[in-house]
Amino acid sequence: MSLTKQKLLCGSITALFLILAVSPVCFAQDDASYVNAMPHLRLGAGARSIGLGGAFTAIAEDATATVWNPAGLGSSADLSLNFSTQRLSLDRSHNFIAITKMLGDYGSIGVAATNFGVSDYDLYDAAGVHGGTADYSSNAYSLSYGIAFGNFNIGLTGRMLADSFGVDDVDNQSGFGGVDIGLMGHALHIDVAERMMGQALHTHSSEMSDGNIQVPTFHYGIVAKYLGSSFGEAGATIPMVINAGVAYDLYMGNVVTFAADIEHEFVNLERSAFSMRGGVEYTIITSKSTEFSLRAGMRASRDARNLFGGFGVNIAGLQVDYAIQDGLETEIEGAGTTQFVSVSYEF
Repeated sequence: MSLTKQKLLCGSITALFLILAVSPVCFAQDDASYVNAMPHLRLGAGARSIGLGGAFTAIAEDATATVWNPAGLGSSADLSLNFSTQRLSLDRSHNFIAITKMLGDYGSIGVAATNFGVSDYDLYDAAGVHGGTADYSSNAYSLSYGIAFGNFNIGLTGRMLADSFGVDDVDNQSGFGGVDIGLMGHALHIDVAERMMGQALHTHSSEMSDGNIQVPTFHYGIVAKYLGSSFGEAGATIPMVINAGVAYDLYMGNVVTFAADIEHEFVNLERSAFSMRGGVEYTIITSKSTEFSLRAGMRASRDARNLFGGFGVNIAGLQVDYAIQDGLETEIEGAGTTQFVSVSYEF
């Protein structure tokens, strides 16, 4: 690693920890209106990550890294695409699309769009008279960058927000969705058979002379999200969130990935702002280009618990994933059992 890159990495780490040190004072809010700003952004993206209970901070290395941890872009494929859709209820949906591109030795860049929509909701005037129906659409547009320095990655995401109420333009709102800053690292490299080089393996690898591939088995990450957001004329903010996670890959012919995250939201509420997430993925590698994965996950806080499950099929870089979440509680009030589908492609 060059001296310049070492200085850049050390400076980035120092800046991140300074932000984390002052963030509880700068970004915590008491007003409930701040808490409810853009709650759909906390739903995440990608059925693979949802099937793992959202324990994805340390292993987000596809296009969904633009949401989970932008540092993962430093280890992404040359080109990565992802489209995800989630049906929250008969009239509410949540969609995500992203594309990332590697820039050689200069890291990777990604663009993403997230949409939350409600169709045909009822309108009433001040006297309580029904005035028909309208549609609501909430959108977030982000630009992300990530770069790897050996076994360490850093990344940055900035996003813009736009609301459309489907009535008059005067009712629409826009704003700045904040900045995400993330770090990621990889360690404990081992040699595995070349046939196992697929989606289950991280891209931090190098060809070995004996035909094996050296890959990391331990991964860790931390990300601070929504720093400095401001939305609408009232200047509402999205509460800052910090996620930290670890993951371990166990190779035994196939691959078992264990992942765990902790999350803290900087708000003052009666409900717990701290939660834990965990997930396990068992990937059956039938050939160098074909895989089948089974997943299970959970999310728990003092006030609620959720269970997740799912599966995925990857054929030559084209991956289709499905996930389901129980109906106990979701980030969006009133949503019951929720299903997720995503399609991604990497090469």
